[in-house]
Amino acid sequence: MKHRKIIMLLLSGFLLIGIFIPTQSAKAEAYKKIDQFYDYDSVATINGTWGANLYINNDSHKEFDRILPKDTQWQIFGYTKRKDGFYYWAGGDQWIQANQAIVHVDNKSDAILNVVAKYGDSNNPDTWWLSDHISNGYWGTDYWRVKEMTIIGVSYIYQYVVYPDGSSYRLDNSDNPM
Repeated sequence: MKHRKIIMLLLSGFLLIGIFIPTQSAKAEAYKKIDQFYDYDSVATINGTWGANLYINNDSHKEFDRILPKDTQWQIFGYTKRKDGFYYWAGGDQWIQANQAIVHVDNKSDAILNVVAKYGDSNNPDTWWLSDHISNGYWGTDYWRVKEMTIIGVSYIYQYVVYPDGSSYRLDNSDNPM
């Protein structure tokens, strides 16, 4: 009986502490923060219709330099997300417009980067990105499925298929057997 009273007293104390101490809540974030540099060592393949824009500087004063030829490959060392999209750093002050290039996909982060670089990030704080590797599925034998999910997690806004070479495709809801 004595132990039961002690246990009830302790449980009541923990309950009161839990009520009055604020807890952290998890909040979904956009894929990457704007105007922040991220290290990323890879090779970008230019796949824009006429090539890819190369800029000098990567800020509000960036200057167009030239168009990189389609199907050429360039070493990249990082990327940033700006208000007008993603840019890959090609060394020095040279920046490649990322929606005109793809990077090889080795993991879920690479797959998501290809999607947000090509299609954009909604910057909606109520969504988050999910990716999983499919070794044998409806869209082939080796690809990544990327979804932009609602914070509730029961439905997705968009769904994409990303192949190892970096090519990505947005699926229409009627195309989704997944």
